[in-house]
Amino acid sequence: MKALVAMATIAAAVALLALTPQIRGQGMGPGHPGGMGGMGGMMAPPPSIGKNPLKATQAVVAKGKSLYDANCVACHGAGGRGDGPAAAALNPRPPDMRAAKSWSDGQIAAQIKNGRGIMPPFGQTLDSESIWSLVHYVRRLQR
Repeated sequence: MKALVAMATIAAAVALLALTPQIRGQGMGPGHPGGMGGMGGMMAPPPSIGKNPLKATQAVVAKGKSLYDANCVACHGAGGRGDGPAAAALNPRPPDMRAAKSWSDGQIAAQIKNGRGIMPPFGQTLDSESIWSLVHYVRRLQR
């Protein structure tokens, strides 16, 4: 299982690195609406898409971790600090998720679903339950 997660992380990192010239060409620095505000800052939260319908059970959080490992680690890093293997090639760098601690669950879900700035949208590849499970796991990382 760990080997599969590692392979998925490497594949995601390679895909992101392949897109780096296009991403950098968009000029999304601190002054751009999609930028992160520079110096590891967090952009303003997106509009909420509602309240998390899932309870933070052990199974839901475990599913969120599995999804996070497969889809998010490459950029955000294992601890959610924006230090994943692909992060160094991104401009702006992914934020430290602890900076979004004040965001509502619905705002975090909106960010995952719709993407913003250089973060791709996952709403076409992840169902609603998966997105909300990811939100619960992100909350664990913020502790």
